[in-house]
Amino acid sequence: MENKCIFDVLTFDIDRGNYEGKVEIQKGYFIDVTISVESFDKDLVFEVAENTFETIKVSEELYKEKIAEDLMQLHNEVWNEGRMTNKDEFKKRIKMQGMLIFCEGNAELYYDDGDLFWGHTIVVDIDENGLYQDAQIFG
Repeated sequence: MENKCIFDVLTFDIDRGNYEGKVEIQKGYFIDVTISVESFDKDLVFEVAENTFETIKVSEELYKEKIAEDLMQLHNEVWNEGRMTNKDEFKKRIKMQGMLIFCEGNAELYYDDGDLFWGHTIVVDIDENGLYQDAQIFG
């Protein structure tokens, strides 16, 4: 029996040189996934990307914790319009919408901000070992 890659649903975007599509990250919950292959072997990059994807799935609660640690004070001091948000509420409001996995295995995660930052995207950098690096407001 042949192993099926979770990224078999992705299609190649010839203009960007990336594979893109929707992938199920939790039962019934799909996110946009882009894989940057660059000039590397597609099968090897997809193998690395699959490992990265699986690490992200199991680490997502930890990432949300780190995002809250990095951005909650900024929200409460600048963006909250007089209403303080605690860490639990902050984590419940943000939701992963997409990811870009690079050929080396590092990634950028894109979170809907749950209107904590007036509709801006939260961008999270993950290293090739799946470790959280930082989070920023974008857009």
